[in-house]
Amino acid sequence: MHSITRKLFLYNVVLLAGCSSVKTVEAKTPAGTVSLSYVARLYSMKTSMFGKNMVLQNKYNKLEVETNSRRAWINGVMVWLHEPCRKHGTQWTIREVDFKKGIDPILRSYAYAPKAMPRLVVIDPGHGGKDSGASGPNKVREKEVVLDISHRVRKHLESKNIQVKMTRSGDTYPTLDQRSAYTYKVGGDLFLSIHADGAASPQARGVETFITSASGYDSSNYYGQAGDKSSQRNNEHDAANAILGFSIQSNLVKASKRDDRGLRRARFSVIKKAPCPAALVECGFLTNPTEESLLNSASYRESVARGIANGVLGYFTLVKRARK
Repeated sequence: MHSITRKLFLYNVVLLAGCSSVKTVEAKTPAGTVSLSYVARLYSMKTSMFGKNMVLQNKYNKLEVETNSRRAWINGVMVWLHEPCRKHGTQWTIREVDFKKGIDPILRSYAYAPKAMPRLVVIDPGHGGKDSGASGPNKVREKEVVLDISHRVRKHLESKNIQVKMTRSGDTYPTLDQRSAYTYKVGGDLFLSIHADGAASPQARGVETFITSASGYDSSNYYGQAGDKSSQRNNEHDAANAILGFSIQSNLVKASKRDDRGLRRARFSVIKKAPCPAALVECGFLTNPTEESLLNSASYRESVARGIANGVLGYFTLVKRARK
């Protein structure tokens, strides 16, 4: 079992006794919110303030929430909330959706993991053909970088006897709708779209993983059309998305050794239309000279691919453990 997955499983076992139910929300908090003191009691955590961060911790878990902010960290890995942590009276609160479809599924995956083991993983190398995607100052192109990483992820998963199909295996351009339709057609149980980032500032850096925004809430930042709060096909997998996305981001940060930009929420077409748990992975910024150089190297691409594959294998392990 991968080290991060092993830790998560141990966390889950410890939480089982103390968290048999998370359906009740404190009456003193506004509708649709959960107080952090309530969360602490559920997980038998001690609370403290460190600067502007509320820290909840027990022997096995650490949940850190930045007040008046959307940023949180679960066991050191950044997770973006749909709405900021806000104070109501004497209580710091977060949205109930962020607890029930984000934090709790990550910490108690056994209660949320799908009942059936995944069989087929669909890997989607972003862009391709006429669409080169992002490019760096030295003209390294996203479509080529992510195709290579995707083939490497496929090989890692197939070496573990996991069936994999790809939306493209060469320099072609399936439309966004075709990628989702293909996943449905072949019966994909997990969907991974692999990308490299671009930004106006060459200083932007790091790796991040996106899952579909919850119905009724904006994306966690400007990605995915701000103001769009619509329900999507993929929302039926919200909890599983959180488990998958966190496992990938945890392992990706560890393997890439790049800045952790977090597990985020957005309504990107390829994930919001996916018929199964889905994640979109950004492997670094081509517009950052340092990361462009890394993304152009076989060794870094291999590290990133190993991190993504370990995240998928970690998800498989958590689902398997939940079925026992």
